[in-house]
Amino acid sequence: MIIFISGGARSGKSTYAEKMARSIYSNAKNARLIYIATAKRSDKEMERRIKIHRQERANEWQVEEESYELSRILENFQPGDVILIDCLTIWLSNMMFDRTYSYSELVDEVSKWCSIAKEKQLQLIIVSNDLNEGCPSRFELVNEYMYNLERLHQLVVQEAQYAIQTIAGIPTYWKGEKNEE
Repeated sequence: MIIFISGGARSGKSTYAEKMARSIYSNAKNARLIYIATAKRSDKEMERRIKIHRQERANEWQVEEESYELSRILENFQPGDVILIDCLTIWLSNMMFDRTYSYSELVDEVSKWCSIAKEKQLQLIIVSNDLNEGCPSRFELVNEYMYNLERLHQLVVQEAQYAIQTIAGIPTYWKGEKNEE
């Protein structure tokens, strides 16, 4: 199963995704609960945030830090594993600006995630940011980034069983029906 969860900054999307992952995991047999963090250790503030996140998740989650090669990591998981990718937005930035991936390369990579999830029967939750609600930027590279992100959102939503958007911690299901917990 593939679940897509988006929202603005501090919208509650990651908290909701973690809660959903734990709920799925609690009903799974012989599965692992895995958190894939895409952020890079880029400065002291990011180091501090990563340390806090690791401490918060240490007992419950298997944490994998990977900024680029997510399909390689997904290949190593077993059927039924519950995997949370947080987040597509940062991964895209890494791939566009560090690796200079073209749009078609980005699509190929995200399509691999979806294929692997389906083939291996993974429970894959992908978190991303809503960045497309403002005016276009006067900077071409910013517009390219936002355009790529929106198209990747559409690709993932097409493959997903659920598409959820959070606003102020409240989830709205745009695809799939909410199961009451």
